[in-house]
Amino acid sequence: MSAGGGVELAFPMGDWGNKVGTGIGIFGLFQYGLNQDMLVTGQLGYTMWSSKDWGSGQSGKASSFEILGGVKYNLSKQVTPGFYALGQLGIHSISTTTTTPASSGVTFGGVTYGGSTGGDVTGSASKFVINLGVGYQYTNFDASVKYVINGDISNLAINVAYVVPL
Repeated sequence: MSAGGGVELAFPMGDWGNKVGTGIGIFGLFQYGLNQDMLVTGQLGYTMWSSKDWGSGQSGKASSFEILGGVKYNLSKQVTPGFYALGQLGIHSISTTTTTPASSGVTFGGVTYGGSTGGDVTGSASKFVINLGVGYQYTNFDASVKYVINGDISNLAINVAYVVPL
C-alpha cells in the first residue's frame, strides 16, 4: 500500500479547449498492490481552469472536483522503478462561469429594446470520466501523462506525484 499527493497540469482538448484555458490542479492518491504487476488506485483531485476570452467581451472559466478509481499495470515487471499503463473511471463534478458584457440594445422613440446588464452566469454538472495513460515511478516519485475522456470536456493531463509506502 502507498499514498501520496501531487500536482496536475491539464490542457483542454477539442471544444473544451475553445471554452477554457489551461488547468492546474492538486490531487491525493492511494494505491494497493494486488501483485507485482497490478495496483488498484483511488484518487481525489481538484482542478481550476483559467479564463479564456471568446471575443466580444465574453469569457469562460471552470473548476472540477474528481473522484477516480482504477488500475496501474506495471509494464517493466518490477515494483519500482517502472513504466506502467493506467486506466481510471470516475466522476467529475464541474462548475463553469460564463462572463458576458452589458449590451445597450436598440433605442427607438425613447424606449430601449433588448440589451442586458451582463455579468456572470454559472452552471454545474457531474460527468462520467475515463482516464487512459502511461507513467513512470522511480522510488517515491511518480510522473504520468493521461488523456481524460469526459464527453465534451476532454483534456490531456500531466501529473507529478510524491508517493510513500504505508
